[in-house]
Amino acid sequence: MAREQRLCYEGYTPMEEPSAGTYLIVTAGNLQIPLDRGSAWRIGRTEPSDVLIPDDRVSRNHAIVQRSQSGEYYLIDMGSTNGSFVNGSRISIPVSLRNGDRILIAEHELIFHCPAPPPAVSSVETVKIDENATRALFNTRLLTVLVADVRDFTKLTRLIDQAQLCQVIGTWFRQGGQIFQEHGSWAQKYIGDAIMAVWLHQDGVRAPGDVMGILRALAEFAQLSAGMQAQFNLPFEFRIGVGINSGLASIGNTGSGQLMDFTAMGDAVNAAFRLEAATKEIGMEVAVGRTTFDWLSERGKPGAYFQPRTVLLKGYEQPVQIWGVSLAGLREFVVSG
Repeated sequence: MAREQRLCYEGYTPMEEPSAGTYLIVTAGNLQIPLDRGSAWRIGRTEPSDVLIPDDRVSRNHAIVQRSQSGEYYLIDMGSTNGSFVNGSRISIPVSLRNGDRILIAEHELIFHCPAPPPAVSSVETVKIDENATRALFNTRLLTVLVADVRDFTKLTRLIDQAQLCQVIGTWFRQGGQIFQEHGSWAQKYIGDAIMAVWLHQDGVRAPGDVMGILRALAEFAQLSAGMQAQFNLPFEFRIGVGINSGLASIGNTGSGQLMDFTAMGDAVNAAFRLEAATKEIGMEVAVGRTTFDWLSERGKPGAYFQPRTVLLKGYEQPVQIWGVSLAGLREFVVSG
């Protein structure tokens, strides 16, 4: 008997002609699935999937299309057995979707339709130079940036096959992003084997309470990371390094008028990446900058858990003081607070 290839989407009928807005085209039935409302659409072979594919090559919870708070759409593989593909390439990390991208789940094709760029972040000013120039959409905000990176990732890629690697990283990104979102993160970026999460603070207001919430998110994220080895039978412990920094930075669009990319940038963001790299030098899993540490000091006694270190961060001319803590010490501090 031939394998069932039909795609189902309850409540939707074949479209007669393309409409405005953002949507998925399901080519098997010429269905149009709107993506303008909501933040996540599940693809799988069982209920309650938003796109139901009755095919045993499709995992029960196969993939998800997720819209970030900035309006950008991502395809995230949820650790499926047979993988998710965008424009012919299997994805192992969340991939930003662009107008016309072709998604393949087993032999079922979905086409992403989004002719208009994502909406701008509120209160951000637009400056258009000319038709071909980069369009600046920037706003200076007080924020905290968390960067988490997988230790020994290159070694891991040599010891497990590609399918398992896709499941491991896809699961880590997806569940980690959910944790940060639940704890108020404005946006997440997935960069190679690292996650960058950004929290915005009220302008001009010191944010010790906000940072304690971020540490609670990190403690939960660390627990997720610690369980990856057992969950996927990895050949060695799944370890992470984390840098956290607070300060002023610019948020907005760094792309062109045709291809928008909402992000945060500036010295406060760069320092978070350098702090993460410095965790290897100081022999601890977490490193925070001065402003972050000062805010924590207003809510508790981080000095009993965080140890000061003076390091020369890459790209900086003068040594700076940072504070390091183990993940175990971080959990103790969070509980104490």
